[in-house]
Amino acid sequence: MLQSLAGAVLLGIFVSQLDLSEIAALARRATMTPLILALFLYGLDFYLRAVRFWMLLEAVSGRPVPLRAVPGPFIASFGISDLLPLRAGDIFRLAWFQRSMGLPASSVLGAMLIERFYDLSALLLLGGVLFASHLGTATGLTAALGLLLGFMILARLAALIAGRTPTPSGASVARGWKGRIVDGAWATLRSFAILRSSRRQGLFLLLSLTCWILEAGLFLGAWISLGGAIGQWAPAMAAFTASTLGTLVPGLPGHFGTFELFGLAMFRLAGVDRNFGAAVLMLAHLLLWAPTALYALVWLATARRGRHSGQAADQPDGTLR
Repeated sequence: MLQSLAGAVLLGIFVSQLDLSEIAALARRATMTPLILALFLYGLDFYLRAVRFWMLLEAVSGRPVPLRAVPGPFIASFGISDLLPLRAGDIFRLAWFQRSMGLPASSVLGAMLIERFYDLSALLLLGGVLFASHLGTATGLTAALGLLLGFMILARLAALIAGRTPTPSGASVARGWKGRIVDGAWATLRSFAILRSSRRQGLFLLLSLTCWILEAGLFLGAWISLGGAIGQWAPAMAAFTASTLGTLVPGLPGHFGTFELFGLAMFRLAGVDRNFGAAVLMLAHLLLWAPTALYALVWLATARRGRHSGQAADQPDGTLR
């Protein structure tokens, strides 16, 4: 309740700064070709995110996981969070992969935490490179390499700590549910031990950077569609980074309000017209929100119907054979 109230307040602050009639006029002039390309990049982005999560599940659990079974519930989990409060999609993802694939909850949770670690690392790295590019060629390259080295050291440190966590003991299990919670927490932390491999670190970081670049392409598509110049991409990318980091602030489902408010602040710092920047943010957010939300509704309805059909097929029909 408090989270939604805070989000509503932030959304109200954002809307109060705008001339909605001018934004509507800008929206009517939007061109479709950049938006179609943007949606294609977004679809590719989510497929690669699903592949990354599949790789994490296999690495953390040590079990084979069929790739074809991952993208559906993975993408649906994002749509559920876009529609329901309190990161409901994360709870759904944890429960789905635990129950439908027989994976330990600690393995699924560990894979999700590593996923978030690399998402945040890649996003900060992109933002840092963008900022460093304004400092000059040599200085910017040095800063970017410094950020990259810092993330690699942090990942290795997390792996070393994970390797020193205690393993479950009979004594802790005997303590009942408290012991199981403790063991589950340690098991989740041990998931980070997979990052001892430098090759795996580099692969996950490369995949994460690729995903965020593709998603930034969607934002750039909204910018170009509304008349923004392709050559002036830096303000759009800076606003994208600020908006995405802004979604870390608790708010409404779908991050409405937080996404726009932080992005608009960055647009204003870059000297972009307030209403034009707001129109880009609103269009980009619609492109980010609607596909996953609609996909979740369709996937959940299809999965539920398929489950009921399977249950009906298992019931005897009373015919003598």
